[in-house]
Amino acid sequence: MEKAPLISIVIPARVQNSQLLVDVLHCLERQTFQDFEVIIVCDRFFSHLEWEILQYLLSIKTKIASKIRLFSHFNSNFTPKSAGGASYVRNFGILQAKGEFIQLFDDDNRFDPNYLDTALKLYKEKKNELKSEVVITPSLYYRDTPNIQNQGFLKYNYRLARPQINFLSPDQDLAQIQMFSGNGVFANAKLMQTTLYDEQIARIAEDLDFTYRLHKKGAKILTFANLKIQHFEREKNILEQAWIGTPLSAEQKIKNIFIRHKKHANWAQFLIFILRSSRGIALWLSIKALYYGENQKFPILMGIWKGYYKGWKTIFSH
Repeated sequence: MEKAPLISIVIPARVQNSQLLVDVLHCLERQTFQDFEVIIVCDRFFSHLEWEILQYLLSIKTKIASKIRLFSHFNSNFTPKSAGGASYVRNFGILQAKGEFIQLFDDDNRFDPNYLDTALKLYKEKKNELKSEVVITPSLYYRDTPNIQNQGFLKYNYRLARPQINFLSPDQDLAQIQMFSGNGVFANAKLMQTTLYDEQIARIAEDLDFTYRLHKKGAKILTFANLKIQHFEREKNILEQAWIGTPLSAEQKIKNIFIRHKKHANWAQFLIFILRSSRGIALWLSIKALYYGENQKFPILMGIWKGYYKGWKTIFSH
């Protein structure tokens, strides 16, 4: 019987931009810790020719081809364009994992050769120290710059309907947080597989909900200054940064805020949201859309208020 790897690395991938995937695999080639498998989930429809080309590229451009398990609609029951969106894609990969631990990456992540070794050591050290299950998260940097995008979120501000971002001070090595935004989570595989992403939150803040539910299960969510991921995302305009760059994303963002409050708020927090925050966030994003939306301002406005309507429907649904 083949020995299972210690770590399963799950990467959703965009086949049409295979160079991104090759680059992150090169980061994995250079890891000082090599007891891992790589689960790649191709997250959209593509032609059989593109599928053949991708398999060929991975066989010749990476030295860890034997560690890779590649999934798509051609060789599995994976369903592109599932209503579960990004959450469905990540869940599909998580459920394939054979390792004791799971490390989530995106194909536009880059990291140092000691990343996996450091994450594993931090997990063991902090689990022993805290006598609790722990979840390890990195400092997320914008590309190859000193600009930190994310070191997690301390808590959710129900009055403003947004999470409170965390940044470590220069003298801090780590912090305990409640949520993390970005696909860089390292945790026990069984914990992830029994939690999973909520596919009702198909995209936009799905990672915040996932890590918050890990927190609610009693796991300590930790972020570290010396564990770093460079996030090579594309340039985004102001509306895209607010996750309302298209009518569909605007609709999903507002709807997700309602879902979040229905799932996690206590009665006082829920009342604050219903009486104040729900309208405030929709109005504020509408002003942003009018000011920055250019020729898309009215479709984005429609998306915001469509999401607001659907959000209210979720409040009263079972």
